[in-house]
Amino acid sequence: MRAIIFKAIVRPYYRQNAGLFLFVFLVFFGVVAPSQQLAYHYALILGVLQSPLFLLIVGFTWFLYAIKTLRFVVAVLEEPQSGFLYILSSLGPGRLFRWCWLIQALLLFPVWGYSLVVTGVGIHRGDYVIGLAVQIYFGALCWLSALVYRYKLTRPGHRAWMAKTTKRVRRLPYWWILLRQLLQEEKALLAGLKLFGCSILYLLLRDDTDLRMPLLFFYLAILGHGALLYRCRLWEDTRLSFYRTLPVSLPARFGQYCACYFLLLLPEISVLIRLTPSPVAFRDVLTFILTGYGLLLLLNSLLITAHYTSRQFLQLCLCIFGILYCCVLGKCLLALSGLLLVTATILFFRGYARYEKRA
Repeated sequence: MRAIIFKAIVRPYYRQNAGLFLFVFLVFFGVVAPSQQLAYHYALILGVLQSPLFLLIVGFTWFLYAIKTLRFVVAVLEEPQSGFLYILSSLGPGRLFRWCWLIQALLLFPVWGYSLVVTGVGIHRGDYVIGLAVQIYFGALCWLSALVYRYKLTRPGHRAWMAKTTKRVRRLPYWWILLRQLLQEEKALLAGLKLFGCSILYLLLRDDTDLRMPLLFFYLAILGHGALLYRCRLWEDTRLSFYRTLPVSLPARFGQYCACYFLLLLPEISVLIRLTPSPVAFRDVLTFILTGYGLLLLLNSLLITAHYTSRQFLQLCLCIFGILYCCVLGKCLLALSGLLLVTATILFFRGYARYEKRA
């Protein structure tokens, strides 16, 4: 039974989210020298233990990750090829609940492992209440998720809100359809990216005059949106294929994507405007906004010009980050922003026809 669960749920989850784990690994371990790793993470853990606000933020982030795993498992159970998993419902209620709890524990393992370190440091410092509360919190997340999985396995069915009529969809602007899809299907990932992007902008730009490190973290956050764009493209190919047959001009289609990604970037733009003109100059704010916006449009155009697997798209994002890293060191970002916008526009207008034929 463990082998079946691992092959049907656990392994596909980690394979699908390899890009996210690589991104988190780079943020937590790739930006600090190896000789300073222990001091860096010890300082982070002390911040969690000593600051109630920081503890709430970290707990909310863990909760979003648990929601992400829950949505993945529910989506797997709803797939027709996963019907064999419903044989688990023949087990007794207690045994079925234990298997569901084990599934969630395996999916939460990377985050739970770090929380064990937090608990260990808390107990070592005498903060027994917070240290044990962290483990109780994770146990509760697994318990609640296991209840959902058991309910899904014992009462299979379709969600009524998934039935959408084409007539209703066609009345809405296309950019609103895409944004609503992201808000409904990827709310956990979207909230995590926005929390990370806005936090690093506010914390790093508030007192730092050197823009190189904030720019690199900002570009990591923008490239993290590539996972959203990739899933949105898959959703367009499977559920919005009718849009390609509508009498909409190519500039209007491009304008819909421009509006969608401008609204998607609006939280980061709001933080940057809040920091203008002091401590960040208007020219630097313009650099952040134009390069970030151009990067989102470029990723969208690249997904239209060719079909990528998730691994290929991740490799492409890493190559783009390498180019951005060189440009940050060379201080030619305003010119780069114009190049990103022009390249994204050309790729879209030349590649959309091939995208229609491929679809």
